[in-house]
Amino acid sequence: MRFTDAAALRGWMAHETRRAVTETALDVDPALVTYAVSSRAKRRAGACRYTPLPTGTVGVEPAWGERTRLHREATVTLAARAAAAFDEATLRGVLRHELLHVEQVQAYGVTDHGPAFRERAAALDVPLDCPPFADPAYRLRCTDCKTVVGRRYRRCPTVETPETYRTACCAAPLAVEEVR
Repeated sequence: MRFTDAAALRGWMAHETRRAVTETALDVDPALVTYAVSSRAKRRAGACRYTPLPTGTVGVEPAWGERTRLHREATVTLAARAAAAFDEATLRGVLRHELLHVEQVQAYGVTDHGPAFRERAAALDVPLDCPPFADPAYRLRCTDCKTVVGRRYRRCPTVETPETYRTACCAAPLAVEEVR
């Protein structure tokens, strides 16, 4: 199922959140989650927006104080372009990745991609990244094995001076391929 309508995508996100909470060990209060669709995001498939608890630390239950709700609310945003490009299973993986961030926000007031996040993602079989859905402006290739070792969406030092870099696979120079 491909989503082209933002309202339908938001409805699917809410449904999938409730489903994830009932079918997995994901500890999220859906009442504190809102959903958005970004028509501008070009490279990031999803995002979790929240108001960080200033004293929050992942893994440490905070003394919530008076403004508990403010620091436990989160907005999960999916990119419209990703929703149009991905199949439903891939999109569900992106949503569940963002819901892991929501789980940390609701438990600790903050979130990150640290060891606790990676452990939890592995335990729930949630992807840590997603396939690209936008075409890069440049592809970086290993000059020895020809493997694509990176993508860049705009000019940067790597693109402008590839000879100063070496690949991790073969320790060979980079080749820059202009895609668009």
